[in-house]
Amino acid sequence: MYKLNLLVSRGLLGIAGVALLAMVLLVTGNIVMRQVASSYGGTSEIVGWLTAVVVSLSLGYAQLNKAHVELDILVAHFPDRLQAFIQTLVAAASLLFFAMVAVKLWEYGYGVMQRGMVSQTLRIVIYPMIYVVALGFSAFCLVLLADVFSSVKRLVTK
Repeated sequence: MYKLNLLVSRGLLGIAGVALLAMVLLVTGNIVMRQVASSYGGTSEIVGWLTAVVVSLSLGYAQLNKAHVELDILVAHFPDRLQAFIQTLVAAASLLFFAMVAVKLWEYGYGVMQRGMVSQTLRIVIYPMIYVVALGFSAFCLVLLADVFSSVKRLVTK
């Protein structure tokens, strides 16, 4: 399961990197155009969508590498078995919460697609971006599921 998570997370991280590069180029181009002539419209809208894509697609890789802030000042002093139990609870609660987020994003994207909603400024369809964000959260849930399994294994073997 680790290899699958690594493969999926790295792939999505690559897409997030491309989106981040596109954001940088778009903002830089807009700044240069503002100095030379008039800037092009819709930059803030596109940057907002790209930010959502970058954040959501990089969540799985960050969780896989434990590249997040973890405050364990109090828990570090507990016995190993209690630490494993707390880690299992946190992993399960995180999985439950973010699974609900992913499901609601898929549902929202489907609803937006059915209604034919478009963005306010550029009038482009927005459901593909919502689906990409939902995909990022779904991949994050896959990593969290592996974390739940590993923390339960750690709890049982302690």
